[in-house]
Amino acid sequence: MTAVAADPCGVTLDEACREWLDERFGDKPGTYRQYELTLRRVSAFLGAGERDLAIVSGQDYFRALKALWGQRAAATWNANRAAVSSFLKWVRVLAEYADVKLPPRCTSRTVDQDDTKAVDREDLDVLWEPETAPLRERALWRSMYDSSSRAKALLKLNIPDFDPKRRRARVRVKGGGIKWLHFGELSTALLVELIGDRTEGPIFLTDVRPWNWRDRDRADRGPGDRCRLSYNRAEEIFKATTTALGFSGDEVTFEFLTLHQLRHSRLTHLSEDGTDTPMLQQISNHKDPRTLHRRYTKPSSAAVARHLAAIDKKDVERRRSMSRQRPAQARPRTRATRLKSRPIRR
Repeated sequence: MTAVAADPCGVTLDEACREWLDERFGDKPGTYRQYELTLRRVSAFLGAGERDLAIVSGQDYFRALKALWGQRAAATWNANRAAVSSFLKWVRVLAEYADVKLPPRCTSRTVDQDDTKAVDREDLDVLWEPETAPLRERALWRSMYDSSSRAKALLKLNIPDFDPKRRRARVRVKGGGIKWLHFGELSTALLVELIGDRTEGPIFLTDVRPWNWRDRDRADRGPGDRCRLSYNRAEEIFKATTTALGFSGDEVTFEFLTLHQLRHSRLTHLSEDGTDTPMLQQISNHKDPRTLHRRYTKPSSAAVARHLAAIDKKDVERRRSMSRQRPAQARPRTRATRLKSRPIRR
């Protein structure tokens, strides 16, 4: 059993959570929200928001983790477990509020590496066709692929941030930094057509006015009270479209394709084309090259097939060349032919 502090520390769980989040992620609003959501759900499950921090034991946190994420994917379990573990380490070591830690059996889980997320270039071409989806969706999808950007970063784009002449846009990326996203000829043309004669507001807007448009920030509104397209809605449309494009038999299937796989596929294709690690880091905004190599720079299925086909073709040509150069000679006698030629003893 995990040790529990004998005396109250005078700080509630909710107060400690807010203090830790402000101290650790005050300058990273995106990360702040993710960790806040995890701790808020744990606190609500335990009903311990107003209880003294020292009274909540490590077993209590473990029980909450199992109930909330015990049946979820290994990556989801690990992410939420890591958030709680990081918070308790701060409580124990830095803030010195209470000596609470997760029990030893609350361990991380092994994540099965999926090497099939990169989609072949030829299979992605159908997504850019005019008959596949409306202009807005095609502009978003192709922009994600060309720039290797995350969908959330692209959806934050405003019209003044986009420079069509230089095919780039200034955007705030994950972690709070600001960088240039670079687009290709097709994605730039689609974005220009989507913007039309508008001069301000979000690039990607909803089709109709949402029910809560009055509560939206003024910067997230466009003409006709349409608002900035949300990530959840963009993902929903993408999944519906790619599911409808699902193939059977020998063709590739899009049934489980996600928006992030456009970014994943682009980085894999760039790696196959010989792009070096520093350039890939700059394009993808990955600070740790190990993450880049572990997830994105593995050759795709199509690249492996092409590589093996080329080797097999060379091997066939080599054997044909050897057979042409070999002089005609008597067929060598094998053990089987020698046995047949022996006289039968009676």
